[in-house]
Amino acid sequence: MSKFDITQPFKVISIDPTRRVVEEVELNANSLRAIYDHIGCQCIDIICRQPNGDALTVDDEALLVDPQPPAFRFEGFCGRIHGKAIVTGCNKRGNTISPKMTVDEVRRKVQFIDDVYTEPLIMVMSFDWP
Repeated sequence: MSKFDITQPFKVISIDPTRRVVEEVELNANSLRAIYDHIGCQCIDIICRQPNGDALTVDDEALLVDPQPPAFRFEGFCGRIHGKAIVTGCNKRGNTISPKMTVDEVRRKVQFIDDVYTEPLIMVMSFDWP
C-alpha cells in the first residue's frame, strides 16, 4: 500500500511573474484541481524537467489569451514562460510531490521579463515505431 495521499496539503514553489515573487506555498491538496486553482488555468503542461525529478507546471494556454500574462525565463529552458507556474517534484512511482529544490535555488534560476508577447508555436514531432 502506498503512503501517497492526494487529499493531504503539500508544498510547492510558486513563481508569480505578475507580483515578481518566488515563494513556497502550500496547496490544500495534491490534486489537479488544486494546481489549476493556484496557477489560474484549465490546462497544464510539465516543462523544464530537472535531473533531480523537479519540474515546472505551467498554464498550457497562456500564450492564447489576450493580453498574455507577464513572463519569466527559467534557466535551462530556451523559451519564455507566461503566467504563474509551480515547481513540483516527482517520486519513483511518478506521483507529484514537493520539490527537492529550495526557494533560493529556484530564485537563482528565474529571470522576470514582464509584459512581452510570445508568438504561439506548434511543433509536431514524429517517431518511427518498431
